[in-house]
Amino acid sequence: MEQTDIWSINPSTSATFFKTAAVVTGGVFPRALTLTNTNPVVAKEGAGYRLVFTSAGNDSGITFTINGAVVGNLVDGPSSVNYPEVITGGNAGAVNSVYYYSRIDSIVISAAAAGTVAVGTVGSLALPRCRVKGFYIVGGAGAGSLKIDRHTHTTNLGTVTTVPPASSVHTSITPGIADNILDVTTPAGATLTQFLSLPGQGILTGQQQNDFSVVVATAITDYTLFCG
Repeated sequence: MEQTDIWSINPSTSATFFKTAAVVTGGVFPRALTLTNTNPVVAKEGAGYRLVFTSAGNDSGITFTINGAVVGNLVDGPSSVNYPEVITGGNAGAVNSVYYYSRIDSIVISAAAAGTVAVGTVGSLALPRCRVKGFYIVGGAGAGSLKIDRHTHTTNLGTVTTVPPASSVHTSITPGIADNILDVTTPAGATLTQFLSLPGQGILTGQQQNDFSVVVATAITDYTLFCG
């Protein structure tokens, strides 16, 4: 039997993963935010999440520029994604990045914030090109599902495109469209646990160099993926 190294990942997000809520005033702008979490890694083995910027005041007139590694973007430079990504601040609320990040090198704010600003991670887990070999789930009170949708970063006629919405499910990869590669219905039962080992070499999350996958968990308490 073939033996390969595997790794496990359990999704974990925090609205203050990189910066707890604090005022951003003084100094010369634009400038890099001082991040409270100095570890640039968002998740292990190239996986990641979207970023969330939570503003206490009206920050719709300023921007946040994200510099880091986009999950699944293996083409050198900005040829396949709108990079670096620029996010317009929210008005007493939260705004999310379009892309999923596995590493954050810096976040540059264009001007002083109106109130406190927090920076963290949000949403579903994004996987780089790997093989999902099995998963462990903890059920919810009602029936749910565990899905993996494969996406691709694409360039169309020299103009970069954005990540497709995670809700898009199609039977084949089209530029900017998701391809559903795993769809498992989970039974009801708040204390129910289940482990499933996938046959063969597992499910390949990427067929080309700019592919990545997004794990969408619905109405389940928790899950862990085993990848290699």
